[in-house]
Amino acid sequence: MVYFALDSLRVAVVTTLACSLLLQAGSFGRVLFLIWQSSSRARGTRHRGQHADGYRKARVPVVSL
Repeated sequence: MVYFALDSLRVAVVTTLACSLLLQAGSFGRVLFLIWQSSSRARGTRHRGQHADGYRKARVPVVSL
């Protein structure tokens, strides 16, 4: 799309490389986050929003009659 819009092969290659690097960095960061999250769960450390027993309480819808 960039090549057709700007008619420049150089800009298209640079944009493609920049986007691929950004995607790769995002995936790497996500993997690191998942490793950190699983290691802290194994230690028993709670994250924000988690209950002490490890699960969220289900919300029960209120139905008025």
